[in-house]
Amino acid sequence: MKNESWNKIGKIKSLVILILCVISLSLLNFNVETESKNDIYIGITILTFFFFVLFLPLITKFWSLFGFKFEKPNWNENPITFKFSKSLNFFQFIAFWFISSGFVNVLIIGVLNQRFDGESANLFVAGISLLIGIKLSLKWLNKNGNEKEKTVANNV
Repeated sequence: MKNESWNKIGKIKSLVILILCVISLSLLNFNVETESKNDIYIGITILTFFFFVLFLPLITKFWSLFGFKFEKPNWNENPITFKFSKSLNFFQFIAFWFISSGFVNVLIIGVLNQRFDGESANLFVAGISLLIGIKLSLKWLNKNGNEKEKTVANNV
């Protein structure tokens, strides 16, 4: 994503993500001991990764069987829309929010408290897996779209 090509909506989305990251930093509790919980978050992170990587492509493929089309997400479009074809824009926005928030929280906690935060790492991995899920969804949907449409003229 190039910053020069962002329109008003793209800039607003970036500002919203920045504000949400600052809010999540202010909600962190630095005094809680989380070392015992990190083992649980390793398993949860792996499950989250596989869930999003498989869930999004399977759902989009399922809905495409009923004739719904999905468009490639664009940063300059509104993520909250009632057009079914633009629903991947919402998942793209959520993915970048999760990546930003998780990365910032892991860095801040790692630098200030010298410890690892499994919750924030889970957010980061969830964002990455959402982006991978979007890519797989588009790949699976376009795989069938490249074939020639069967008509009476093509069957002869």
